[in-house]
Amino acid sequence: MPIVVKGLSFAYGKGTPFEKKALDNISLTINDGEFVGIMGHTGSGKSTFIQHLNGLVKVQEGEVEVNGIKLTSAKRPKPDYKKLRATVGMVFQYPEYQLFDDTVIKDVSFGPKNMGYKREEAEEMARRALRLVGLDPDEVGEKAPFELSGGQKRRAAIAGVIVMKPQILVLDEPTAGLDPYGKEQILNLILRLKKECSPTVIVISHDMDEITRYASRLIVFGEGKVAFDMPMEQLFEHGRELEELGLETPTAVRLAAALKARGIDLGGGIVNMDTFTAAVLKKFAEKGAPVKEFSGIDWFGERAEGGGQGAAAPAQEAADDNGAADIFGEGL
Repeated sequence: MPIVVKGLSFAYGKGTPFEKKALDNISLTINDGEFVGIMGHTGSGKSTFIQHLNGLVKVQEGEVEVNGIKLTSAKRPKPDYKKLRATVGMVFQYPEYQLFDDTVIKDVSFGPKNMGYKREEAEEMARRALRLVGLDPDEVGEKAPFELSGGQKRRAAIAGVIVMKPQILVLDEPTAGLDPYGKEQILNLILRLKKECSPTVIVISHDMDEITRYASRLIVFGEGKVAFDMPMEQLFEHGRELEELGLETPTAVRLAAALKARGIDLGGGIVNMDTFTAAVLKKFAEKGAPVKEFSGIDWFGERAEGGGQGAAAPAQEAADDNGAADIFGEGL
């Protein structure tokens, strides 16, 4: 069942001189199986919004319904928070700071034990969760959490959330503080969890290039309201408004606009570097240029220092032969 939010408003310090409105009449629906990216500047209300989804923040005005569980400001009937929190798994920013128990296996199995599972069953669930996030329970299970590397800690913390196999997985800045390789690993892990564990994924991110590679839908918050909720291709037509909200359009969209200004129209549908690359290769094909040499172009130079298997070199050699690689000049 979908997540349905109607007229949700919330204020911190309500009724005091320090009252600050965080959410203002939010209404939206998130369907089963969606990968939703939520974006917005600091203080836009996005974190407050997601904390309503499993009852960490109580509803003041409006209604939130998650898999048939209704959350309102009314005291009766009382929602089944135990069921709700088993349905919605919440991974906070820097989740490794949530690790607290003596060993990794005890930490990950805490949730099932708290839900009434016996120790042996809870620890077996924890072992499965650790394997799912790419950790060997025989190797790390009896270690203290502080003995793990930074990436391992984050994976262990995520295991502690998905151990109950929540249908909905919510992550707040899951790649914060990681290097590019670490970010890629965590985002690929989230895709795996979506496929094997939690079909509905909601991710808060500040990185437009990152989120557009994975999300199927973007919701942009601004001043406690939903500023934009539309297909990404349409969203990026509002570049000026996004800048006013403290956000940039993706690099791929800006590159495509720059090329269009120089007379090279790559067409529509460009929202990330994958779609940008596909559009460039299609343009080469339209001009009769060989394209297989360009499939490995390293747009960001990440493979320049070894490990790139010479991906950029064939493109340059091909350009020397036929000039087709000059996508910013007259080669097209």
